[in-house]
Amino acid sequence: MPDRVGSAAYKYQHIASTGHTVLARHGFTLIHTPILEYSTVYERTLGASSDVVGKEIYKFLDSSQQWMTMRPEGTAGVARAVISNKLDERLPLKLFYSGPMFRHERPQKGRLRQFEQIGVEMFGVAHPAADVECIEVGLEFLNALPINGNFELNINTLGDAQSRLRYRDSLREYFSEHQKLLSEDSQRRLESNPLRILDSKDECDIQISHGAPSYTEYLSPQSVEHYEFVKCGLDTLGIPYIENKMLVRGLDYYQHTVWEVTCASDQLGRSQATILAGGRYDGLTSALGGTKSLPGVGWGAGIDRLALLLTDNELTFDEQPIPILIIPDRTEVGRVVSPDLYQYALQVARSVRNVCKYGSYIVHSAVADTTQPATFNHPSLNKQLSTILSKSPASRKIVFIGSSEMAAKKIVVRDTLSQKQTTIGMDSIDSHLFH
Repeated sequence: MPDRVGSAAYKYQHIASTGHTVLARHGFTLIHTPILEYSTVYERTLGASSDVVGKEIYKFLDSSQQWMTMRPEGTAGVARAVISNKLDERLPLKLFYSGPMFRHERPQKGRLRQFEQIGVEMFGVAHPAADVECIEVGLEFLNALPINGNFELNINTLGDAQSRLRYRDSLREYFSEHQKLLSEDSQRRLESNPLRILDSKDECDIQISHGAPSYTEYLSPQSVEHYEFVKCGLDTLGIPYIENKMLVRGLDYYQHTVWEVTCASDQLGRSQATILAGGRYDGLTSALGGTKSLPGVGWGAGIDRLALLLTDNELTFDEQPIPILIIPDRTEVGRVVSPDLYQYALQVARSVRNVCKYGSYIVHSAVADTTQPATFNHPSLNKQLSTILSKSPASRKIVFIGSSEMAAKKIVVRDTLSQKQTTIGMDSIDSHLFH
């Protein structure tokens, strides 16, 4: 469960704000759902046999003897919100979210117990064009980020509910013949959800899966038509893709189109290469007790993994606020800032903020330990400059004030790129000075 400071915090903000901008351009609106939900929200939708419910959720009994779960993924909570707020009365809905999710799993690079996710959900559109649109906006979001590595879109179809049931029975029969060779996890999935065996990373499971029946033999005509439209739509938009018959999604609610976007990068490694994944989940709302079985489709992307693919020199930083540096007076007890000079600094900082949209702030003297005797050594101007200029990103302009500037009601403005300094009166501060 990481802290984010400095560039790590900025990367998170940059990814989230980029996503918000791109998704809003496609007509998606922001929704916030609680971090804590009743456990039934996830148990009804994710499937009792899924790894998330079986091994990964943070679940506890509260003081009211209600089982609560910390949000492990975004879709179920958004679907619950659609029902609770009667949003199904104004379909179609195009929603997006971002925020923390929680899963109890072994922390590793790109996989954390508290992880950040951004995602979209579209309700009330059964046409496969919605699948294509969701894939398109996801790729547009990824391409808007300065990411190192090449994207690869993998797609597959799980067919409709009837097709999926027929295929599950066929898989169960096939894998039962090889049960003793399967991994422990796959043996557990054999009865509950044999489709998940196709997604196993165990080498022996992979070899056995190569001989599994093909999904295409069990697809209904409607499922084939749906999938063909998705592929045609991607071709029309010039979006390259790879059909991956082994691609399944780990949650029980998926059907029809499923997809993953992977990125080949040393920063992620092979096992954590998926950076965005989604699919269609028609009927999810009925599993939550809704009176309508709404069609739905969406995706989620891990912000933490995306942040690993960004480097500081590839980010475009916003202009920084203007620091106000106070030049201390030298006295017998040290470098001192008089009360009057501090009052003047407060006035200067406010005056600069009033005309500069990036804002301004006073650079204060740092105190590391309040239990130690107080000192009056305000840092020298050179030390303050060194601290300010070492920040990434650094401010383009800096303001100096000392006792002489206060007496004359003036300030000194330095351009950190040209090193040019300008002295102006307080009544001459305007926005052009800080551009």
